[in-house]
Amino acid sequence: MTKICPNCGKDIKKDAKFCPFCGYKFKDNPKSSVPIAHEDSQPSHQAAAVSQMPKQEMKREYKNKTPQKPMSKKNKIIYSVIGVLVILLICFYAWGSNYYNRDNQISRIVSSLKNPNQSGAQYISCDNPEVKITTESVKPLQRYFQDHTTEADQLITDFRVGNESGNVRLAQTGRYFLLFPKYTAQVTSVTPKLVTNHANSEVKIGKKSLGRLTKSGSSYVKTIPAMLPGKYNFSIKSNVEGRNLTATSTNNVWSSNNINLDIHTETLEIKSVPNGIVYINDKKVGTLNSGGNLVLKDYPITKNMTLYVQGTFNKKTLTSKKISDLDHDLEYGDEDNVVTQSGSKYVIKPEWKGLVTDDEATRVLTSAFDKGSLDEDDFVDGGGNDSYGELTRMFKTYDDEDDLRTYESDVKIKSITPNGNNSSLVTYTVTWTFEHDDYNRHQVVEYTNAILTKDDNSAKIKQIGSGKLIKDHKVSTSNDSDDD
Repeated sequence: MTKICPNCGKDIKKDAKFCPFCGYKFKDNPKSSVPIAHEDSQPSHQAAAVSQMPKQEMKREYKNKTPQKPMSKKNKIIYSVIGVLVILLICFYAWGSNYYNRDNQISRIVSSLKNPNQSGAQYISCDNPEVKITTESVKPLQRYFQDHTTEADQLITDFRVGNESGNVRLAQTGRYFLLFPKYTAQVTSVTPKLVTNHANSEVKIGKKSLGRLTKSGSSYVKTIPAMLPGKYNFSIKSNVEGRNLTATSTNNVWSSNNINLDIHTETLEIKSVPNGIVYINDKKVGTLNSGGNLVLKDYPITKNMTLYVQGTFNKKTLTSKKISDLDHDLEYGDEDNVVTQSGSKYVIKPEWKGLVTDDEATRVLTSAFDKGSLDEDDFVDGGGNDSYGELTRMFKTYDDEDDLRTYESDVKIKSITPNGNNSSLVTYTVTWTFEHDDYNRHQVVEYTNAILTKDDNSAKIKQIGSGKLIKDHKVSTSNDSDDD
């Protein structure tokens, strides 16, 4: 005996609880595969249709239906991995479209050009295939733009509008991941010539030796192989009148013109801060003594010579203003008298930002320690300055002494050193003379760690420093003997 499955129309055993073809579950103890309507209820249209449908027609209707098997675990994993990869690719493309955007690449290129501490090789290309682009070969270009940030920032505008800026232009030189355009700062190479006035001269660019120069007319010449433009340090060794001399020169090289490395010598006396270190062309050449002096005898002078002093003050390392064209100042002088000639030598006094002069410090401190001249305008923050309040209270104390007739002060500057932040650290003494009814008193107070700032070429007091009594001498105006 068989029955017909109402789901797929197949013939199955009459007592089967499940259809072996489609998995349909029958009700318990069914009398027929077709639901039987109760006498008091109306048969559904579906039941009526099934009951009236011939057996062969039901088989034809369901013979093309294939049972759906559940997806295997392996296929689920494969489809899941594919789905994740598709999502990752979409996210990567969205990220790459932003990161490798033309404007964003320009910003990274220019930022790298201004930072010699960053490897910039990936952002630079050259029109000359003979020039190798490496981390070291692009540093001179980076050093130049570090000193000329305004020019570097102008590159952003030029690159975006498609302008060529001197030897540098924006170029598309490939693609990232075959999807995103790659842009670099394409630089025109230069092949300058080094020229000197001495035979047997050996020249170096940085630490790399270029060999000896060869005679050409009355000069000696060496053509440098093609290289990127930028800021270069050249050094030359020559034998002058039996003495071996080494000269250095820092040059911004942007063309293939000659670079003059002629050598002559001068005696230089540098005067600055005690124990400061003197640098010429970024190379340490000596240390100032405790008096702030250093003499360099017969020092070789070259074109584009630079000089500055570096010192440590209150655990802070500070650098003086750089003299950027010392050879010019030696020959023609300078408006600020930083370089002056004294007999057969040149005296050089590098300036420090915010460093006040002895005269400026003497004037403002003398005024501060004189009640009649005390002016809040001589103090940082005016009348709200703590030192201004301290001096005001001090003068009031003196005025309140009944037997004190007069008092006066005399300020002497002992030392002035840079303090950073446009300020100076000053040590000075104040000698007081107090006239009492029957005696005079002389006191010397030494002040340390006083801070003066520079404001429109005048000094202002930030703090008068800490005072320490170093001398106290009492002189009797009666017939009594002196008391110390």
